This record gives sequence, C-alpha cells and structure tokens, in this order.
Amino acid sequence: MNNLYDNVFLNTSPRGKLQLAIKQEQEHIDYLFLGNSRVENYIDCSIIEAASGKICKNYAMSGSSYQDAYVLLKLLKRSGLTYDNLFIQLDPSLKNEAMTESFRASLVPFVNSYEIQIDHVALNLSPAEDHLPFYKYAKYDYLYGVRACFAQLYKNTSEYVELGYVPQYHTGNSNFGMLEDFALKNRFTELIKEEAVNDKAKIHFFTSPYCPDMDNTVVFNKLTSFYPGYINYSSFYKESHYFANCTHMNDKGAQVFTKQIIKDFNL
Repeated sequence: MNNLYDNVFLNTSPRGKLQLAIKQEQEHIDYLFLGNSRVENYIDCSIIEAASGKICKNYAMSGSSYQDAYVLLKLLKRSGLTYDNLFIQLDPSLKNEAMTESFRASLVPFVNSYEIQIDHVALNLSPAEDHLPFYKYAKYDYLYGVRACFAQLYKNTSEYVELGYVPQYHTGNSNFGMLEDFALKNRFTELIKEEAVNDKAKIHFFTSPYCPDMDNTVVFNKLTSFYPGYINYSSFYKESHYFANCTHMNDKGAQVFTKQIIKDFNL
C-alpha cells in the first residue's frame, strides 16, 4: 500500500503548488510572487503577462508562513527555476518564523524520493514518519487519504496551479477591527533576501490592501525602515465592494490591484 501511494503522488501531474515546485522543470520566470492568501487571492499573473509580455507565476499558498516561502523558493531553484524579480508580501504573519503544519505535511511524501534537505530548515520527522510503512499517509489522512489519492489519479490537474491566482468572487462583511503591532523582521524574509541577492534578482516588498474599515494600518509604515522600496497598500482602497472580507480582496478588487502593481513596479 505504501508503494502504491508513493507512486501515485510521485508520478502523477501536480495538483498543488508544492508538487509543482518539486517537479518543476527548468524554467525562467520574470516575475515570481511568494506568500500566503494575501498574494494567492490578490495577484492575477495572466494580467501581468498580458501587459508585460513576460512570464509571471504566483506560487503563494493560503495559510503559508515565510519559512514555507523560503523552502518553496529553494525547491523551485533546485528544480532549475531562475527568476529576475521576486515579490514578497508583508503582513502580521511576520511574527511567525515556523513552518506551518500543513506545509510540512505536504512535504512528507517527497522527503525520501526527492531528498528534501533545505539549508536553515529542519523537518524534524519522527522515526515513525521516516521509517514505518504507510504511517506518513495515515497520519496525514486529511491530505493523503483515499479521496486525495483518487483525485490525484483522475483529476490530476488544477485550474489554478499554473499561474497560481485563486480568486474570491463574493463581497463580504468588511467589519473587522484593529491591527495589532507585530514583529517587523523575520528570519526567513532575511534569508529570502539573501537568496535573491545571490541569484542577482531584484526583490520587492509590499503589503496587500485591507478593507476600508481596518484600523491601525499605519503600523505597516514602520516596515519602510527594514525593507527598501517597500510599498504599503494596506489602506489604498476605500471601496468596500473590492473585498471578499476585511483581509482579502475579491476578484474585482484583485484585478484592480494587479494593475496597480504593474504600474507601480513598472512591470
């Protein structure tokens, strides 16, 4: 059974961005976006490609941390990807320097076959995860259960995998509250900066918009001291119909915001 599941997840077409990164063939990208849902739901690379004539990929993943983004970047590079411009979105998740449990779990099927060892990162697999047959799939059944296995076999393409933009179409209640102060620096944003410098790529930092009712967005102004060229869009839009909720734009807002990114970063 373990070999069956291994073969399914290792040898079928990628259904998610992590699988795509691991199996990515050599490619050059002009504009690479990393981050969490505040990038995944915000940046429509098809608009950037149409406007610039260049290649854009959104590898952001909902709920991910900056350590996740760092590991993803290293995996993309290991697969032969090169890039000219790297975009990183900054928000209160800067306080989290750990790998998320969901991202770690998503790596498990590939640890042995792809020898995933990343500088500055320890996966800390338990002996059972590392050696017991099928234990890794049983433990993470919510990711790798029977339904996921069949989906991998028979629906092994995802509408949003290639360009990476995942739109939200509804307009929600914008009433949210106040942003609290948060850590301004993160170990893994610094490591990501080092990677970009070593790769002779430009790195760009920004904060995606919040709804008009979000208070204390001025807290982001402090990031300017640590991230050169940083642009704070947190309170840029005053139209609530651009938002699915107070922390995420809907598709209509994302189209407008992506065009603003094109203008401000001269893409």
